[in-house]
Amino acid sequence: MMKRLLIPALAALAAACTGGHKGWTIEGTVSGCEGRKMAVEGFNAGRWYVIDSVEIGRGGSFRYEAAAPASIAEVLRLNLDGRAVYFPVDSLDRLTLTTDSASFGTRYELGGTPAADKIVAIDRMIAESVAARGVDGALADSTLKAGLNDIAINDSTCIAAYYIINKNIGGKPLYDLSRRRDLGIVGAVAQRFADMRPDDPRTKWLTQIYLTTRQLNNPAAAPALSLQAKESGLIDIVRYDNRGVEQSLARLAEKGGVTLLSFTSYDGEGSPAYNVALAELRTRYGAQGLEIYQIAFDADEVEWKRKADNLPWITVWNSPVDGAEVLMQYNVGALPVTYVIGRDGTIAERVTDPAKLAAAVARAM
Repeated sequence: MMKRLLIPALAALAAACTGGHKGWTIEGTVSGCEGRKMAVEGFNAGRWYVIDSVEIGRGGSFRYEAAAPASIAEVLRLNLDGRAVYFPVDSLDRLTLTTDSASFGTRYELGGTPAADKIVAIDRMIAESVAARGVDGALADSTLKAGLNDIAINDSTCIAAYYIINKNIGGKPLYDLSRRRDLGIVGAVAQRFADMRPDDPRTKWLTQIYLTTRQLNNPAAAPALSLQAKESGLIDIVRYDNRGVEQSLARLAEKGGVTLLSFTSYDGEGSPAYNVALAELRTRYGAQGLEIYQIAFDADEVEWKRKADNLPWITVWNSPVDGAEVLMQYNVGALPVTYVIGRDGTIAERVTDPAKLAAAVARAM
């Protein structure tokens, strides 16, 4: 169940319309439920509401077609007698669901889009932790949280990240905003929405939730006007590189050259092209003192080391033990992100589009 953050009402799905373009579809089989109805539900301001219903036909087959395409990506659910299957929709998605009466909401096959695959993977991770440790144990499961954090930080669609930070287990929020690290992940997701979906109605709400909670948790903190990092001061990062040598961002920046602080994931789709761009900049400006400090957020340390061995700059790994603190400190919501640190050791610019990185570096040189 999701709780606390806003997903806008789907007015276009409120009822079937006569004529016009049809929208997304979910269909499949729910065995043993012939003649029963499932509610199609949306999420708004902390509560689930009924959009429509769909009847399960002969042999358990069902098909629901929305009245119009989804204007923004959403996570909806099918509710059968209080048990729910969650599914993502966007535009004209076509989804398939296979389950049965006894397993509804616990064991099912959902497919049709990469976003659907992610939602299934998230729910299975949580279900496995609950089965092994119980509700309270799952809420405290650091391995589960590290895996979910990795998905949220690297989610290019935003919707899986949004789903994760709103999950409840046994009626309790999986992400507790009173905990600094959990709040940091919520802030990272808010930043991702600000970077990638500035016009999404959820962006303002996420930003408000994050900033308001941060202020409540730390009343002495100065109120922030934006999630974007405006401060010129540098927050040091100390990690071990792929050869086991301790590397300090502050010490590197003190050399007096321009330094690029690179947040990335080598598993990310755009990682190879991004690193090619960094290599070109290093070739062009290396003689003028350009340095690169790259912090990677990858789940597998061995694979990170293998890829890092081929890179000619400092690369360090942010392990699950390190947590999300550095993401919160630098307001990182989407990877890759690059900070350009000037010769005076202060942050000169924040670059979220790799295509704009060369111009930003040129300005700093």
